[in-house]
Amino acid sequence: MIKLVFFILVTVNLVAQENYPKDAFIPPLDIPLKLSGTFGELRSNHFHSGMDIKTGEQTGLNIYAIADGYVSRIKVQSGGYGKALYITHPNGFVSVYGHLNKYNEEINQWVIQKQYQQRSYEVDLYPMKGELEYKQGDIVAYSGNTGRSGGPHLHFEIRTEADQKPVNPLLFGYQVADHTNPSINMLKIYPLGEGSSVDGKNDAADFFPVSNSNHSHLKNDKVIDASGSVYFGINTVDLFNGGLNKNGVYKIDVLIDGKLHYRHQLETFAFDETRYINSLIDYREYKTKSRRVQKTYIQPNNKLSIYSHVINRGILNLKPGKTYQVEMKVYDVAGNVSNLDFQILGGKPATEVESKKATKKHLFNYKGNNVFKNESVIFEVPGKALYDTLHFYYAELPKLEGSFSALHRLHDAEVPLHSWCTLSIRADSLPKGLQPKTLIARVEDDEFESEGGEWNRGFVTTRVRSFGDYCIIVDTIAPQIIPLNIKDQKSLLAQQTIKVKIKDELSGIRTYSPTLNGEWILMEYDAKNDLLTYYFDNLLREGDNAFKLEVWDEKNNYSVYEAILKY
Repeated sequence: MIKLVFFILVTVNLVAQENYPKDAFIPPLDIPLKLSGTFGELRSNHFHSGMDIKTGEQTGLNIYAIADGYVSRIKVQSGGYGKALYITHPNGFVSVYGHLNKYNEEINQWVIQKQYQQRSYEVDLYPMKGELEYKQGDIVAYSGNTGRSGGPHLHFEIRTEADQKPVNPLLFGYQVADHTNPSINMLKIYPLGEGSSVDGKNDAADFFPVSNSNHSHLKNDKVIDASGSVYFGINTVDLFNGGLNKNGVYKIDVLIDGKLHYRHQLETFAFDETRYINSLIDYREYKTKSRRVQKTYIQPNNKLSIYSHVINRGILNLKPGKTYQVEMKVYDVAGNVSNLDFQILGGKPATEVESKKATKKHLFNYKGNNVFKNESVIFEVPGKALYDTLHFYYAELPKLEGSFSALHRLHDAEVPLHSWCTLSIRADSLPKGLQPKTLIARVEDDEFESEGGEWNRGFVTTRVRSFGDYCIIVDTIAPQIIPLNIKDQKSLLAQQTIKVKIKDELSGIRTYSPTLNGEWILMEYDAKNDLLTYYFDNLLREGDNAFKLEVWDEKNNYSVYEAILKY
């Protein structure tokens, strides 16, 4: 066991609903904890499930077991968390360490053996209790940048063993310097229904508060005129001492005339609910302006468990002539809080307001399964895919160059879908023999993005998870293989690796098979850099070595690279 010296930076006053052990776990690194990402932070299609700890732009820092326990899972991916390690502890919690550069020698050899047995770099392994046990403070791995990491750091989680729910790690007594209040950048007020309005319009209104320390108010203390039913949205971030990262906040409260009207809190959540983030945020605002505004209205099919003390699903029904005092309070885990105060004056519901009315031909109900069908397209949308009932819009647009169907506009790309839907499109003027190469592509900004698909009786069928524009294209182009540090007849004596890039611009890489002298070899796959790396082992022999790399894409297009390498 290694004795560690840890840095105590500042004691924080944790805002928590549950009692979590504050002295059971040590930090996973022996450097001061500085965060580039917080638990529950708003990410694309998901909440961040841990905290990202800065490693000073370095890889290879020691990662320590935060308590006694056994390695219960090891997952290696080309994307995602990259090399990840899970340790189960006797107190009912599991610690997770992601984007690792490598495991300690014992774990590393155990994993490599399994990878060779499965002939796969990507593995999901579950060691038996007692196979790989460690004491608190033992080195279990080294920090890295593997998977979909945007730079060197440690992704660190604490989960409950019973249900694998992640819990905010800062609730376990970890010390992070934080005397900075959250920043409130923007307020949105939304009218709900065609009879409602904000400042005379049936559109959401944007306000940019004036900040004074931890208190914010509207410019000139504006009183907002509104009628009917409204709800609110807020763009807010949190900063830690010594960093510029715009991290996620912990809790948001809305009080109406001093009474709690709405609360959500990022203490814990289940992985199967994390995509409901697209209902929490104003998805259209995010797609059009890259700005995440958290709404205080809970849509009918939003099943997030983070809400509490919510009245009327967060909707405020305004009474004509009544003035409402609204206070929005934003907290971080350390207990720093920022306030935004403003007033709303209720008016009479308008009989005629400016309204963007949807085309009401096809009603898609969140309580049942929905199908849109014509001669060219079949679109099946289960109710669970919708956050609310909507009036589905469809249009057939002209065929794009290089496609083999019309362009089908399925509703609005700025409206989110929660779960998978089935899409079938009929092909048009497809040359004979290309059926196996067909796929459905999503078209955005004049670019094709593959959604996969299989040919069957004139239609190509796949699953999609977004509204938008879709058509049929074909992929007949083989993947690229680009050797970086090898060539035929090259000597390897001055290097310790073989590095090769593999790329496929359309359907994507399905699988690859590297061999050396006819034996499968382990090549680590870094998907974000399209990079395969072989670290020399005992399969590389003196003299000539026959290297072969075969690559297939999702449409079974095939490439091969061969070279004789000398060692």
